[in-house]
Amino acid sequence: MLTSNSKDKERSLSFLCCWYLGRRRVAMLLLLSLAFVVFVLGSYTINKESSNSPNIHQSIETIEFGSNQTPLSRELSSFYQTRDSDDDHSRGSGDVDIIHPPPSLPSHHPCDSFSFPPPPPPGFRRPGPRPCPVCYLSPEEALAHMPKHPFESPVLKNLTYIHEESPVKREEEGQGGSEFGGYPSLEDRTNSFDIKESMTVHCGFVKGTKPGYQTGFDIDEDILPEMDQFHEVIVASAIFGKYDLIQEPVNISEMARKNIPFYMFVDEETHSYLKNTSSYTEDNKRVGLWRIIVVHNVPYTDARRNGKIPKLLLHRMFPNVRYSIWVDAKLQLVVDPYQILERFLWRTNSSLAISKHYRRFDVFVEAEANKAARKYDNASIDYQVEFYKKEGLTPYTDAKLPITSDVPEGCTIIREHIPITNLFTCVWFNEVDRFTSRDQLSFAVSRDKIREKVDWNINMFLDCERRNFVKQVYHRDVLMNMKPPRASSSSKVLPDPLPLPRGKSVGGKATTGKKSPGQRGRRRHRKVSAGGKNMR
Repeated sequence: MLTSNSKDKERSLSFLCCWYLGRRRVAMLLLLSLAFVVFVLGSYTINKESSNSPNIHQSIETIEFGSNQTPLSRELSSFYQTRDSDDDHSRGSGDVDIIHPPPSLPSHHPCDSFSFPPPPPPGFRRPGPRPCPVCYLSPEEALAHMPKHPFESPVLKNLTYIHEESPVKREEEGQGGSEFGGYPSLEDRTNSFDIKESMTVHCGFVKGTKPGYQTGFDIDEDILPEMDQFHEVIVASAIFGKYDLIQEPVNISEMARKNIPFYMFVDEETHSYLKNTSSYTEDNKRVGLWRIIVVHNVPYTDARRNGKIPKLLLHRMFPNVRYSIWVDAKLQLVVDPYQILERFLWRTNSSLAISKHYRRFDVFVEAEANKAARKYDNASIDYQVEFYKKEGLTPYTDAKLPITSDVPEGCTIIREHIPITNLFTCVWFNEVDRFTSRDQLSFAVSRDKIREKVDWNINMFLDCERRNFVKQVYHRDVLMNMKPPRASSSSKVLPDPLPLPRGKSVGGKATTGKKSPGQRGRRRHRKVSAGGKNMR
């Protein structure tokens, strides 16, 4: 009996163990099944959300400023725009680009599906600013998106300009300026920011009967009627003091070549130099696409300050133009003007667009960088900044959002000529005329004082997008002094890096050893058409 009972007990224990283990297996299987279902549902939700939102790669980096650790997001994961050692002296709280969402597109726009690509592998990154892909429509499609009616100018509807044959300079604090600008007083300056339906302001050309005729900055009389003609779009640039070489635009459609005039303003010194070059034709005063306009009796001894006249006062010289694109002479236009206007004005419903500085977005940091680079005499920069501080200018912070920067990369300006944009460039020019010619320092003050009165914004787009439609070259004096690089037996050329997916990078051949300035200055640009079918 004892043996029988022990066998029964062993059988019972075996049955209980099998039953217990079986239940555990079933429970584990149920848990695994439930986890798999949750994983599948979660993946579906994430994929659905990512397909409905712009694919912008963002990263948060912790960057040390002194003893503080501050988390800051970098523009496009710092792939397209990274720091270089040239401006290490100016690092500070205003040295980092902030990612902000791209502007909303009209419904069913062909570029809706476009998104910034992720950065390349770390081994293929290149220091310094670079272009990033931009989605453009074809020139024909872009032109079809031109608004039928002008952008509505808020409050201001009628803008006229002060005419005075004998302007008098007043002795008061902050009084600078020139006879060409009319020496506006501080009261005049204050009134120019008091936005009303009808306004009369200083805007250069205060003498003479019309801009370009006996005003200073005089233009040949046979060209003035041409400048009065109506044009939907013009492209303009300027060279004074032989400072740059003329860059011929490329990738310009036949439609744009036929309908859009390209004007290049030059002084007599530059004109004399051009006449000795083979590219200039005296009969029609052209260099390629550029129509050369010779300026006489320039009002300033500073060639760069003279260049601010056509840059900021195009609406005075071309009173019947609807849109203009300004390009500094050191830049080569590599994208069709219709495509640029559609991308940066019409698509975003803007009346003026300018790119942010790729590194700095604070006026005080920009001023210190200008002083360190000897862009202007330090005393004049300090005086201007102190004047703005007394008026209430503060360092840039996130409290200014949706304003993303106080410092533009002002070498390109895209705008519609309407009263509010004309007023903005007038008061901006008056600041350049009154203080230093460094227009980056006076941009934010001019913009913010207008925005205090009216609801108006400027489209400040990424600088890597600007680098997509213009290619920067060196100034003439740098190019003339360049020496060809010496061949070195120790230097060897590395093979091309592995190709990256379409739209991922704007790379080139890498070499060891020191590159010549010409090699460092080259940029390759990618242009994405709608849908990403064509890239350059």
